[in-house]
Amino acid sequence: MPEISMLSPKPGSSVERYIRSIGRYYISATIIMTLLIGATYLTVKIALDRHAIQQEISFLTSRQFIRFQQLANQTRAVMSASADPDLPEYIIQPMLGDVREAIADIRGIMSRLKTMHRRLSDNLLERITPQDSADEDLYLDLNRRLEVFLSRAERVVDTSREDRRRRYTFWGPIDFAASADSILMRHFNDLIQQAHNRSDASIGNAVSISTALLLMLAVISILASIVLFYPLLKKLRSEHHRKMDFEHKLTHLAQTDALTALKNRSFFNSALNDLFRRFERDGTGFSILLVDLDHFKAINDSFGHPAGDATLHHVARTFRNVFRTDDIIARIGGDEFAVLLPGIGDEAHLNAIADRVVSAIAVDFPYEDNTLRISASVGGATVPTHATDESGLVRVADLALYAAKSGRNNAVVFDEATLASQLEQNEMAAALVGAADRDEFIVHYQPKVGLRKGDHLGFEALVRWNHPTLGLLAPGAFLPLMEDPRLIGDMTCAVARGVCRDLKAWNEAGLLPRPVAINLPEALLINENGFEILASAIREYDLDWHNLTIEVTEDVFLNRYAERIHASMTRFREQGVSIALDDFGTGFASLLHLRDFPFDELKIDRGFVADIGLDNRSEQIIQAMVDLSRNLGKRCVAEGIETEAQREFLLEAGCEIGQGYLFAKPMPGSEVKGRWLKKSGTARHLQGIESPDSATHMVGADTSTLNAR
Repeated sequence: MPEISMLSPKPGSSVERYIRSIGRYYISATIIMTLLIGATYLTVKIALDRHAIQQEISFLTSRQFIRFQQLANQTRAVMSASADPDLPEYIIQPMLGDVREAIADIRGIMSRLKTMHRRLSDNLLERITPQDSADEDLYLDLNRRLEVFLSRAERVVDTSREDRRRRYTFWGPIDFAASADSILMRHFNDLIQQAHNRSDASIGNAVSISTALLLMLAVISILASIVLFYPLLKKLRSEHHRKMDFEHKLTHLAQTDALTALKNRSFFNSALNDLFRRFERDGTGFSILLVDLDHFKAINDSFGHPAGDATLHHVARTFRNVFRTDDIIARIGGDEFAVLLPGIGDEAHLNAIADRVVSAIAVDFPYEDNTLRISASVGGATVPTHATDESGLVRVADLALYAAKSGRNNAVVFDEATLASQLEQNEMAAALVGAADRDEFIVHYQPKVGLRKGDHLGFEALVRWNHPTLGLLAPGAFLPLMEDPRLIGDMTCAVARGVCRDLKAWNEAGLLPRPVAINLPEALLINENGFEILASAIREYDLDWHNLTIEVTEDVFLNRYAERIHASMTRFREQGVSIALDDFGTGFASLLHLRDFPFDELKIDRGFVADIGLDNRSEQIIQAMVDLSRNLGKRCVAEGIETEAQREFLLEAGCEIGQGYLFAKPMPGSEVKGRWLKKSGTARHLQGIESPDSATHMVGADTSTLNAR
């Protein structure tokens, strides 16, 4: 260096001056190096602070966008629910709370964003390279529009239910479509993109400035850089990785169902579009499966929502084991799933996969101290065999699913027969509406008899539908279509009035019908409807409560409203009505439930009776049920008796009451009057058990018409 040559040592006192000069240069170099190091440190710190603030702004804006979408959906759901007059208030209130919580969250995020923007404006690097005024205008416009949207949402939840109903019916959807329009979406997208770009620019600035300063420091600065700047550079890299991880997690959250970790509806729709684009490009076919869980609501009602969540986890695990890694599995609703199978366009192959799914889901699995059982209905379709566009594919797959649900635990791949069956089911479902008003529901009676003497002890009332064109239909043909509780209530009312009408006619004729059992579904026991239906029929025909018996299944023990059902049963007992527990041993009830539930009669399910003489285990179970009912002081009735051997076994086991085709099949009231009833005051006994030939003839009849569970 020239400066060093000028300062070469001289004799005598010049040596001392040289040393002092070297000291001064060293001190100057040290000061310069320190200043450069400090300048570099401060520059990087300022850039890093700016990056962290912009990162926080990006995170908060993304979170605000997600909560905005949730709020829009929740508010629409509130208005839709308020428009339904049959939906109880206790369901709507939590929805209102969710909307208020979302509004509060968004306002909290807005406040934090204002704080972040103030901190960003105070940053030195931001002052040197400030953001465009258009960006600031965009941010202010978003806040203004968002505040207008929040005010509208507050007005929706703060108003009365009637106002919300009118709002939803006339202008609610339009209002919220306008307030949640594409302008807000674009604003959110632009702000997130701007924060992302400026965050990357901050990193670039930090790297450029620190590189230039490090070159100026040269070899001496390298050591200082290692000591002083390595932690900062490491933090920069960590922040960058954190940002990338954050973006990846945001994408994952936006495409993933939170409960099952499967894909969600949004990702499914995007993947379906991609597969159709690929099909249009190179003709590669694929398949779709729609999966709907059977009786999932019963698990939630019986065991609670944690059990329902465990069921969904079981189904998700099953899917991962059954399908390939490149198959797209999505949860598109509460208990609804969809699967896309790229490259599979063969119907036979799709049928095999669908059957495998049904079998795998139907495996019992443990939950706490219980064993849960679930099944699924699966509908499938292929491209291009069944459809060549998105809407057509989903429609035919949905038709196949509907056909599968008619049988439950079943898989159906779409074909023309499926469509025809679906149309027939739709017509029957439509015809069920108003069937009770048209007096199309009629009652058949099956006698209960003493197994020892064949004496008449009463009847069980069984419903039939006298269809205008299809004739007399058994319950299995139409009960699965009655998903609306109102239809079930109308049918039960028709049965109750029919039974009471026949009872009054028999009483006026001086006959002794004995009690008639009516089946009451759970939907009518969780409120006053069931009691009012029977009370109204009894008042109309001037009967006594003891003329009737109520039959319920053991599933009532596990209903989430078991306490309400218990109260309904107690109210019936107070009126002198006997209660029969039907289908005992086929559900999940425990002996504790049996101890506490008010009933008078225990009915052995026909499934156990059918195995008499064939399965020793069923015989032992029957013996245990008879002993249990005797020890509890209850009557025991066996259903589905079809052979003399079954009657004799039940008698030996101690069961003295039964019903079944061995004695009589269900019959209309006109046949009952002439064959089974006698004048009051005289004993009515069968003239022996029906002949084996007669019994065989009755066994060959359609056993699906026995009752209306």
